[in-house]
Amino acid sequence: MTQRALFKCVCKKLETDGYVTKNFYFSLIERESIVSTLLGGGIALPHALGLLANKTVVVTILAPQGIEWNKEKQETANVIFLLAISKAEYEEAMAIYDLFVTFLREKATKRLLNSKSFHDFQMIAKDSLGRSV
Repeated sequence: MTQRALFKCVCKKLETDGYVTKNFYFSLIERESIVSTLLGGGIALPHALGLLANKTVVVTILAPQGIEWNKEKQETANVIFLLAISKAEYEEAMAIYDLFVTFLREKATKRLLNSKSFHDFQMIAKDSLGRSV
């Protein structure tokens, strides 16, 4: 699956559920054209250029085979946290960014890919945050 196909699929679901408007997808594409949201270590943090969400949500995608992120550089993303952030919840949502940076610093991609449930994800997050303090 390509990055655009992933964005289209996720954005359609988010729009249907009332989290974002149809402009959100185009903003994601534009954001990626400016600078990649692939942080490294197989972790990507795509987000729109502005605070375009009606409600804040983080969509977590685990892709063991990888999602093509940058064809020219042959980069792939395995763990994707797609952020849709509303204006009303911006400050609260930014606190979660520390968790994503911790996952990157802890090289947690493989552990995250092996998680089978939200509980597994929570345990990895707690463990990673515990070591970073």
